[in-house]
Amino acid sequence: MSTAIGAIIGAFFFLYAIVEQGGLKVFWDLPAVMIVGGGTLAAIMISYPLPRVMRVSGVILQIFKSDVQKPSWVIKLMVELSFKARQKSLLALEDEIKRIDNRFLKLGLELVVDGQPGNIVREVLETELDFVQVRHRSGEHMFRTASRFTPAFGLIGTLIGLVAMLKNIGSASEGAAKAIGQGMAVGLIGTFYGATLANLILIPIAEKLRSRSDDEILVNRIILEGVLMIQGGVNPRIIERKLNSFLPPEHRAMYYEQILKESKQRAATRAQSGGE
Repeated sequence: MSTAIGAIIGAFFFLYAIVEQGGLKVFWDLPAVMIVGGGTLAAIMISYPLPRVMRVSGVILQIFKSDVQKPSWVIKLMVELSFKARQKSLLALEDEIKRIDNRFLKLGLELVVDGQPGNIVREVLETELDFVQVRHRSGEHMFRTASRFTPAFGLIGTLIGLVAMLKNIGSASEGAAKAIGQGMAVGLIGTFYGATLANLILIPIAEKLRSRSDDEILVNRIILEGVLMIQGGVNPRIIERKLNSFLPPEHRAMYYEQILKESKQRAATRAQSGGE
């Protein structure tokens, strides 16, 4: 929602300012659009392989998807799995693997169920985590690169406009005055397009992608530590406290306390039923 709200607010205030300054027609210039937009697209295609450029539409769609779930669900699941592993065995987690959608968690549990030592589990998961981060950052880097190109091409548009203006500045004819005005318009509007495109669209998209990547990396880091503690047979209460340390206090999962409360309620219900 923040992406859509931000885009609407930005578009509203920009359009309001443009209309107040003379209308959309005054701020529309096709040569400037071609210089900034076409130049940036050409530079991106030169900088990156074509398959990565073609995937950019899928990357843009990511910023409009619902936010990544809060990490508390991972902590609750880790505590559940640790209860099951202590009550039965690590092999009992094989049934849970089939019901889990998270690819990283599946990989960790499969390694544990297969009996791999802890150092191998950590090494495999950390390698997977590193390359997940690399894949996520590739889209962010492309938008940050584009945000550096657009102001530069806006400046190029300014230079082109100044050249056109200076070539006609020595003439006193009406046509020359019109050409000077058009040249300056291309120059100034090109700078406007470049700065707006970079700061209102490209850099915010890159920041959103970085934020989403950081959230997913945090979830995967919690999974990594949780899987290793489950393999080591750590008490579920300790697992909950250790994993909660990754989160700020308002986002911490209090699953273990909830389990104890429910257990006490069930025990009290059974005792009351037995007394009756």
